[in-house]
Amino acid sequence: MTATRRSLLAPLGLCAALLASASAQALEVDKAIEYRQDALRVMAFQTGPLGDMVQGNIDYDAEEFALRAGNLAALAHLPWEAFIEGSLQGDGHGIETRALAVIGDDWAGFEERQATFRREAATLAEMVDDQAEFSDLRRQMGAVVNSCRGCHDNYRAD
Repeated sequence: MTATRRSLLAPLGLCAALLASASAQALEVDKAIEYRQDALRVMAFQTGPLGDMVQGNIDYDAEEFALRAGNLAALAHLPWEAFIEGSLQGDGHGIETRALAVIGDDWAGFEERQATFRREAATLAEMVDDQAEFSDLRRQMGAVVNSCRGCHDNYRAD
C-alpha cells in the first residue's frame, strides 16, 4: 500500500466513524422522542378517567380512581429523561414533536414544572390511600391538571 493510499484511509475511516456516530445519535434522538411521547400518552390514558370522574362525566368509582391515581403517580417520572439534547423542535432531527426549543433555554423552569407535576400526582395518590373525601380529590386533581397545563402552556406547541 502506498503512502498516499494510507493517508487517504485515515480520513475516510474518520468520516465513516463520524457518520456512524451521527447515525447513532439520530437513532438515539428518534428513540427518545418516541419514548417520551409514549410515556405521555400512557399518562394521559390514566388522567382521562380521573378527569371524567371529577367533572361528573362518569360516575365516581373509588376503586377505579385509586387505580388511575396510583398509576399516574408511578408514571410521573418517566417522560422527562427523554427530553435530551437534539430532540426538541427545530433541532434538525426531522421527527414531529411538540416539544418547543424553549425547553433548552429554560431547563430550570422545565425541571421545576416536572417536579411540581410529580409532587401533585404523588399527593393525589396519597390522598386516595388516606381515603380522602371525593371533594378533596377533585380539588387535588385540579392541582394535577394545573401542573400539566404549566408545562403545556410554556413548552408545548399546540
